[in-house]
Parts: sequence; structure tokens; C-alpha cells
Amino acid sequence: MGTMKPGPRLISNIILDAIEIDARPNSLEKVIVDIIENNNAWDLNPIEKAHEWRDQISSILKNEYNRCIEQGRQPRFAFNSSSEYKIQGACFIEPIDSDDVKAQKSRRLWWKKYYTALRNIDSYHFERLSTKILNLIGVQKPKLTPYSSDQGIDFYGRISFGDLIGHGPIFPVFESDLVVWMIGQAKHYIKSKVATPDIRELVGSAELGKSKTFAKSGLYSDLNIRVCDPVIMLFFSTGEISADGWELCRRAGVVAMDGEMLANFLADKSIAIVEKDGAKEFESRLFEEWLFRE
Repeated sequence: MGTMKPGPRLISNIILDAIEIDARPNSLEKVIVDIIENNNAWDLNPIEKAHEWRDQISSILKNEYNRCIEQGRQPRFAFNSSSEYKIQGACFIEPIDSDDVKAQKSRRLWWKKYYTALRNIDSYHFERLSTKILNLIGVQKPKLTPYSSDQGIDFYGRISFGDLIGHGPIFPVFESDLVVWMIGQAKHYIKSKVATPDIRELVGSAELGKSKTFAKSGLYSDLNIRVCDPVIMLFFSTGEISADGWELCRRAGVVAMDGEMLANFLADKSIAIVEKDGAKEFESRLFEEWLFRE
């Protein structure tokens, strides 16, 4: 970004990198002026360029916001409900927000705590955390594969339609027999981005898993996917996913979650949140206890 020519794209990138998730509403022009003034080497007229570039920057930010929503990611920012030329943190609480929205925004303010915790654990424990994610989704007995020789599958489990919708008061009719399998891979990346080869590896491994075709016999004895059972492929990473990686996931139907998405998911579930002196806080010790708990 440092070598990019000053203009709408560079300023948009700076906004996306710098804005806090709970930032108060601010005029987009004022934000642009502040960025230009903080970069004296550009030798630009801040007010003039802010007026000239505002619409282009607004369009870039809107496209980025929509792309995040399409991918199921939490945007860092949002446009204020009263004006499309005011931007704010995505979790800034507005008066028009419902009680449920306010509560969820408040929970997601902890996302950085979870993000840091995810990046601080090692690869094995990140794979273990993936089974915990399945459990939160509703999978009763998620499985973690051997850390080595896992044949490209790190975790898996199944959930019945009955578990998703809740069984009735008497014996189930058909919903227990309608089973969805979840098969996934977990990549603990800090600096590297997930790219298309990682996604292709998961898809290939899952397809082989359907027919129980592995390099070693006897693996995954309880991975009994029937011919007509639907399979959801999951890809979890502590790092980022490349643009090509996201596009391949979209086209292939792979459900991917990067580090920020996982952090927001855990924040939504209030994992390891305790109340102290009337305020709620994330407790790293409780997070570790939850992670190691069988």
C-alpha cells in the first residue's frame, strides 16, 4: 500500500485498515481530509481532493461492504443510517437498532480478543477448536482426525435435521434419518493467505472420503457417508483468504471462515465471557478451559 499512488483506492485502503469497529459516525469528506493532512509528503490540497474523490471513495467502500456481506464476513465499517456520506464502525450502536441488534453489536466488540486468542494457539489446538465450532453449530459428536496422516481431513461430524429443528414430543418420523455431514480442514496461518490449492485439497479429500478411499486402510471407520447424504465442506483459517480463494469457495460451495469470521462467531456465542463489577469481559483462561474441555 505504501507504493500505491495517492488517490481514491489508497485512501479507501487506509480507511479499511484504520477504522475501529465501534467508531462513531464521521463525515467521509472529513475522514479523507484528515488522511491527506497526515500524509504531508503527498503535497495535495486536502479540502479540494476530499471533494473531488469523495464519490469514488464512497463507491469503493460500498463495493467492499457488499463483498463482505456476500461472503458472510463482518465488515469493519458501515454507512450511517441517516447519511450515505457518513461512515462509522460496523458495531457502532444507532438509536434505530433493535434490542437484538444492539446486543449482537455489543458482543462483537470483543472480536479482537478472540482473534488474538486464535492466533496464539498452535496448529493442533486450532484443529481441536474446529470441532468445538461444529459442536456450537449443533453437531453432537464431532471428530478430530489424527494430527499427522489425516489424509486432508482435519475434522468431521454429522447433524440430523431433527437436531437442527428440534424433535417433537413423540417419536420422530423422518427428521432423524435426514443427515447432513460436515467435513473440514483447518489451516493455522499467521502471515500466509489461504489460496486455491488449499481449497482444492479439501474438496479432493472430501470427495475421496465419500467413497472411503484413503492411502491407509482403516481410517475414519465412522465416516459412513451414504450415497444420498448431503455433505457440507468447511474451511477454517486463522489468517486471511485470498480473493481467488474466496471466489473458488463461492463457486464450489465450500463454506469458508477466516480468522476474523471465526472470532466474530465466537463473540456471538459469548465464549469465555464473564461479568466483573457489572461489566462483561473476555477471560483468556476460561477460553483455554473451554478449548481443552472434552
